[in-house]
Amino acid sequence: MPDRHGRGAFYTPADVATSLVAVTVERGPVVDPACGAGVFLLAAGIRLAERGANPRDMATAQLFGTDTDPVAVHLTRCALAGWAGVEPSEVVGVVEADPLVAGRSSWPTAPGVGFGAVVGNPPFLGQLRAGTAFDDDRRRELRERFPDLVGAYTDVAWLFLALGADLLAPGGRMSLIQPQSLLSARDAAAVRGFLLGHGRLDALWLDRSGVFDGRTPVCAPVFERTSAGGSEVKLLADRHLEPTGTAAAPDGTDGWGGLVAGLLGIPTVSPIGDGCVADMARVTAGFRQHYYGLVDAVGEEADVGSGRPLVTTGLVDPLNCRWGSSRARFAGRRWSAPVVDPDAVVDEGVAAWIDERHRPKLLVASQTRIVEAMVDPEGGTVPLTPLITVEPDPSDLWHLAAALSSPPVSALAAVAAAGVGRSTGRIRLTATQVSALPLPADRTIWGEGAEAAMAIHEADGMATAQQWRAFGEVMCGAYGVPSMPLLDWWWAAHPALRTTNT
Repeated sequence: MPDRHGRGAFYTPADVATSLVAVTVERGPVVDPACGAGVFLLAAGIRLAERGANPRDMATAQLFGTDTDPVAVHLTRCALAGWAGVEPSEVVGVVEADPLVAGRSSWPTAPGVGFGAVVGNPPFLGQLRAGTAFDDDRRRELRERFPDLVGAYTDVAWLFLALGADLLAPGGRMSLIQPQSLLSARDAAAVRGFLLGHGRLDALWLDRSGVFDGRTPVCAPVFERTSAGGSEVKLLADRHLEPTGTAAAPDGTDGWGGLVAGLLGIPTVSPIGDGCVADMARVTAGFRQHYYGLVDAVGEEADVGSGRPLVTTGLVDPLNCRWGSSRARFAGRRWSAPVVDPDAVVDEGVAAWIDERHRPKLLVASQTRIVEAMVDPEGGTVPLTPLITVEPDPSDLWHLAAALSSPPVSALAAVAAAGVGRSTGRIRLTATQVSALPLPADRTIWGEGAEAAMAIHEADGMATAQQWRAFGEVMCGAYGVPSMPLLDWWWAAHPALRTTNT
């Protein structure tokens, strides 16, 4: 039997299960399609018993669950039987099955009209890790079952939401714990759209307290199967699901990061834009081919004497590059001043790609707290995957540098990336997302910001806090948004805060 890490299974604390059940379960029957040891079903039984239901009836006819692990099925049956005073064999609604494939037929005794509630914590099986990625047969199987919902990086947990929506009776409610990537990941868009096409988002829980310590940050949408839409979504936070206000209900497949921006401390901005980055530049990102194609062509500048500087994401700072002053990591080792010898690149496609990047450009880092875009005015650097390359006309270089480095763009990017990075509050952008970032509408003020950006770059890492904050304030003006509290949020996350002179 695979270990629980390989199965993406992490058991839920009883108090968290009880709190989620309290905001979800209003009537039975109740089903947990990935029941584990039964903590959610037990909490649901207790809640309905407090409302007058008979525990024996609940355990034998109103509580349903599945798991692919026979040990988990046995534990759930025993937990419910012990609570209700029946034999485990009488808990007939808890079965060993794969509900993502079998659907409703997993439960021979299930009600034909559907379930009153779906609750649980399905396995998180992201596709970027070898230990949890689908094999070809499983991917084919899931695509046959959910033909429009399985993309290249679909997490299995998202598919349980689609399953749960199908299982609900009209008026039924669902809450399934999810990785926070559900909120903003590109490949989760189809599932978000599926849910909104079958009901409404009544509430959203976001955990910032580390319920699953050291694991993926989590959330849980509270969904109701109804034809009536809602204008607001209730927001719940942290381990005890504390009410924290409301947000406007989403109305499409766009990311749901805006719902939780306030909970993550991200200021809400509505910049006045005129066009997008793609209107002024080509935006690209390298692939694994480009990474591995450089391995045998990189050496230390002190050893090889010449070459083009290799820039890794760790060397990128806002408007500056730390190549030569900070050590870089590449190909399993640390480098002081790594350079690429273009003549030593064997792969013709990689060589052509390097040659195309030999022009003035911006390099945007990944997994940062604010957008960090360095400027390469001469064009000599070689960007290492996963850096994003922005190549404008040279006359537009500093204007784009100012726009990408501005507080409003960082706030927009933080909302768009909510939940996607490896930790809460990290921005992870794709080339497509960078292409769509807005440009300022006020060209005059934007020009002032471009001049300020150039001055900060020329200070070579020695710009003062006053310079940075003045630049940020100018760019807020260029986008027509109030500078406070946005400027304070941006500066608190800015890497220059640790090194600037006051």
